Amino acid sequence: MINFQKNGWPEWLTSWDHLGSHYPYFWTGQNDFYMKISSALEKIPLEKRRLDQVAIVEILSKSYLFGNRTLISGLQRSPWMGCPNGDGRWKYANIPQHANTKLSTRDVVARYKDILRCEALEYLNGKKCVGILLSGGLDSRIVAGIVRDLQLAEEFTGDVVALTWGLEGCRDVVCAQEIAKRYGWECLYFSLDPEQLFQNIQVAAEIGAEFSPCHLHALPKICKLEGIDVILAGSYGDSVGRAEFSGRRILKLKPTVPRYLNRFGLIKDEIVRASRASVLRDAYGYRKYIQRDAAYQYRELEQEMHYMRRKLQACMTYVTENIPLFQLFTAPEAFSLMWGLDPNIRDARFYKALLPSLPGGIGSLPWARTGLPLGMANGLPDNRSKLFHNYGLWLRRDLRTEITQLLMSDTIKELNIFNEQALSRLVRLWPQAETDTMNCIDEIISWMASLAIFAKKYTIQPIDTVSTSWHDTVNGQLGIAWAWLYQTARGRFRQ
Repeated sequence: MINFQKNGWPEWLTSWDHLGSHYPYFWTGQNDFYMKISSALEKIPLEKRRLDQVAIVEILSKSYLFGNRTLISGLQRSPWMGCPNGDGRWKYANIPQHANTKLSTRDVVARYKDILRCEALEYLNGKKCVGILLSGGLDSRIVAGIVRDLQLAEEFTGDVVALTWGLEGCRDVVCAQEIAKRYGWECLYFSLDPEQLFQNIQVAAEIGAEFSPCHLHALPKICKLEGIDVILAGSYGDSVGRAEFSGRRILKLKPTVPRYLNRFGLIKDEIVRASRASVLRDAYGYRKYIQRDAAYQYRELEQEMHYMRRKLQACMTYVTENIPLFQLFTAPEAFSLMWGLDPNIRDARFYKALLPSLPGGIGSLPWARTGLPLGMANGLPDNRSKLFHNYGLWLRRDLRTEITQLLMSDTIKELNIFNEQALSRLVRLWPQAETDTMNCIDEIISWMASLAIFAKKYTIQPIDTVSTSWHDTVNGQLGIAWAWLYQTARGRFRQ
């Protein structure tokens, strides 16, 4: 179990200046911290558990929250790269500057590997058994290779357990099992299915409904494991090591706040208008304190500050409630090195040079994304599936009845924030999607299912009543047209 200081700040959370830190909850104006939202909500009476309308706008416009906001007014996450200084204020880490340095691939890789080894040792110090979240991706295999390198050098003498999940026989699972076999590690495999997905909807509700439950995967099972002292993950590898966020290179990142905050017309127009200024402040307010020279530099900071921290890392914090979890690639030395390079050379070249240096020849294993080893442009991909789940299909087919009931429930209606006509139309359109994979409408639908459970479980009070207007009628019609166009186009070009 995790130990806490008297104010609730975890004693082991010394990595607060790392990109991959965790962010406890606190109430505005108070100095006590809570790792669980349930613990924070216990401190206030039911009538003060009021829904934050700005948070709803942010999630439905971007799929994650900005800044420190939560779904409850007055309840915040601790700030990015910040730590309490003991007298009610915050101390903040120094944020390294971006630059345009051009170093040889050989020099960068040598320094980067040394940094990763030191970072891993920091997390592994004194631990007897480490679990590694391992897939067929590049980042997690680097984590595995670095830990194995430390074992071979006898700098880490503990045991390692590989933890992997997905559809049986998919690339991610097969690759993880092969790496574990080559390294002589135990490998625990967790299957994914509709039952697990519905459990994730419930778990996401229990921990605050701050992201789509589809991102939890097998974490609810992993966090219950016994005998593991620490877990290592590599979620930040793409963003730091290859300057890529969800497949988009940093020089092609779009503005953090989209132009249209109500793309499907799901939120009452008056609420969206009233929330816009707060949304912009949450997303861009830090710019008063951190100066940069180029738009891509600000956008990279915002991807780390909002997307990585509030969407992907928030899932990992759930595991941290029981087992400390650390993200490799996130030590200040690691991102300082990579941010200082010319953005035009921040790509896969460093991974191409780093992977062959890792033990067991794991760099030659097929990449789950392509079925070919990294750097191989030609050749025949393996015959395994790159899909490790069918979340979209499971939501629309296996869980459709349960999800529809949650979305059309009195709990959702009584929150006073949603455009009921638009929501009803979207619920009817949504199951018509033809892809197995999850699209952005699936993500919204699954999140709203968690929201319904969250609001009922914690007796969340609605916002003040907002009347509908002709804007809501128009937004609903335009929103459903856009949803149909998006869903149809995606069905033609995606699996």
